[in-house]
Formats: sequence, structure tokens, C-alpha cells
Amino acid sequence: MRTVIVRAVVLALALLVPHASFAQFGHPLKGSWSGQWGPAASPNRLLLRIDWDGKALTGVVNPGASGATIRNVSIDYSNPAAWKVKLEADGKDASGKAVAIVADGTLENIGAYRRVFHGTWSQGGQKGEFTVTRN
Repeated sequence: MRTVIVRAVVLALALLVPHASFAQFGHPLKGSWSGQWGPAASPNRLLLRIDWDGKALTGVVNPGASGATIRNVSIDYSNPAAWKVKLEADGKDASGKAVAIVADGTLENIGAYRRVFHGTWSQGGQKGEFTVTRN
């Protein structure tokens, strides 16, 4: 009888451990995101790489030689199903002049792997809608 109980406990633990490891991926904004921003007629490609160190969110808008460093992320957690997020970054325009980038939007599908972050995007003097999906 004791052997049966021990085997049942070991089997239950073996089934739970892989499940628990999938749930531990960090902050819901962490990861690579891809999508677009701007007018529907001529959208701009948009890539975000957001990191979480356990205390703060950091990252890059359009990683690469002309990437913009994310300097601030503020989140309103009051609605557990859809967080309000404001992301601010320092970028450069085509001539190399510094421009502020602000994404003000909503993070949805928080419990799913493929989350969606969408809202309004402003970069320099341009404004438009944006949508990115976590890759």
C-alpha cells in the first residue's frame, strides 16, 4: 500500500513540474514584439525588445544601429485583463536629430503567450496607431 502511495505522489510531482516551469517566464511585457505603427496607407515596421531584470523594464525600439533606447515604462495595473502601458524612448530621426518616442496603449491577452500591445504612437512630429504582437 505504501509503495502505491509513493508512486502516486512521484507521478503527480512529475506531471506538475513541467507545467510550473512553463508559467515562469517573467514580466508579461518581456520579450520580442513585432508589428507596425503609423497611417494604414504607409505603415512603419516596428520591433520592440523588452527585458525584465526583476525590478525594471528596459529595452530597445527597432534594435540595430538606429535603435532607440527605452528610458521609461509606466503601467496601470488596475484592470487585470488589460493593462494601460506608457513606453518612452529616445530615438533619432533620419538626419540624426534626437526625437522622443511615446507609445501609449493597452496590453491585452496578458495570460496568453501571444500578447497584443496597441494604442497611439508618436515619434518626433508624427503620430499614428500602433499594434505589436509578442513573438
